[in-house]
This record gives sequence, C-alpha cells and structure tokens, in this order.
Amino acid sequence: MDVKEPPEGIDIAFVTGAVRNEENRERLKMIRKRSKVLVALGTCACYGGVSGLSMLSSNAEIFNKVYRNGATVGEDGKIPSGVPPFTYRAFAVGDLAMMDYYITGCPPKENFLREIIPALIAGDSLDLSRKSVCSECDRKMGSVEGWKLKRRYEGVPDREHCLLGQGYLCLGPVTFGRCGASCPKNNVPCHGCNGPSLDILREPCRDLYNMMVRRISDLTDHKEKEIEEELYDVAHTMYPFTIGSLIMEDKENSKIRDLVKERSL
Repeated sequence: MDVKEPPEGIDIAFVTGAVRNEENRERLKMIRKRSKVLVALGTCACYGGVSGLSMLSSNAEIFNKVYRNGATVGEDGKIPSGVPPFTYRAFAVGDLAMMDYYITGCPPKENFLREIIPALIAGDSLDLSRKSVCSECDRKMGSVEGWKLKRRYEGVPDREHCLLGQGYLCLGPVTFGRCGASCPKNNVPCHGCNGPSLDILREPCRDLYNMMVRRISDLTDHKEKEIEEELYDVAHTMYPFTIGSLIMEDKENSKIRDLVKERSL
C-alpha cells in the first residue's frame, strides 16, 4: 500500500525514484528503519535515472529555468518558498541507505516482476539471467565496412542486422538485460534504461564509455581514438540513466567526474 507515513514493521518495502531533496532523504532513512527488506525498484532508484542529469546544472540554474525563464512562467518570476531544499546533487537510493535488493528497469518489466515479487514474499531464491540486452536481441552480426556513427533520425535501420554495426549508438552490449531487447526488436537502439551490465558493475576498470568505445573498435576495426572523436553529448548518450550513481562515478575511468561539476547551491 502507498501511505504518507510508513508504519513500523514492514515486511517488504519498495522505493522508487532518486533522492533529489531533503524530504526524499529523510523518508528514505525512515523507511529503511521500518522495513525488514528494502528494494530499490526501477533504474531511477538503482542508479539515479534521468534525475541525475540535473547535476549538469546548478540548483540556481534549474530554478531560474523553471520559474523565471520558461515560456509559461508567471510574470512575477517568483521561486516558491517553503518547499523541501534540494540536495546538492541527485543520489541513487543505495548511495544513502542499505538496499537488500535492486530491480532495474525503466520501468521494470511486468513478466520479470511476476517472477521476483512472489519469490521475495516467500523468501525463495531465483536463478535469473545475468546477461546483457544483446543476449536477448534477435539481430544478426555480420561484417562491417565503412562504419560511420549515425544519429537516430538518420535513415531507417535495417531490421535484420545489428544496430551498432549499422552505425547507430546502441547500448545493448553494456546494458543489463531482462527487458527482452524490446527497443532493438522494434528498430530502436537501446539507450541503456536498464542500467549497466553486471560485468561493468563488477569490474572497477570497466565503465559504460570505455567499454562501448572498445566494443565499437572491435566491431569496426577503427582505432579507439577515432571512435571517441565521433561520439557526441556523452552525458546524454552514455550516462542518461546512471550519471546520478556514485558507484558509476567512482570508477577509475568514469567520464562522469569530468561531466559533472558539483555545486553547493
């Protein structure tokens, strides 16, 4: 049940969304204390999600854009007062409280929830897939010649062959599966909404950016430096769902630290 005041002695609680203000932080601490099992549900809770992209701007810049510079704002340009103060950055919930389980997805897929929620209630373990989106994709790999990076609006992808091989930036190789590769199967490149694959999470020297560069280089025989020169808007193309995660930011070769200038406003 969804309640404003979590009761004591909750068996299983699910937390959705990232932490972006002090009220979020306090409620997270409260529900952690009152729950026997706490589950981060969805990619925003697990890795900060798209809320993490707010870290590319200061709080002052965000408020000015929303309440003063937008096309539909009032003439007074007044920023509301008496609301919970923003934290200095977005946080994944696991960065601020101990989670017992993580269920990724934006949103988590119904078929997967039908498996895992009854098992959580019963206290059973499950043997679940730990593979990437590519393992669920039905596209074919083939020789790649004359590879050039394309924007999504350029042309119509061939439905039969690998999107990455066709030049579209598909994050399937570095993204956790269990979504059935629903985007690639509908001719849309994977944009990473399930969060990083387990091999990236486990290895401190593996990051979304460097593993994608390596994957493209292996696929096309282009040098990694050449690949990096073609990549664009790295924050929104490589880290749109994980930029708010300290786990991903703390990797030794993460680009997140370069992309985000932490501010105290």
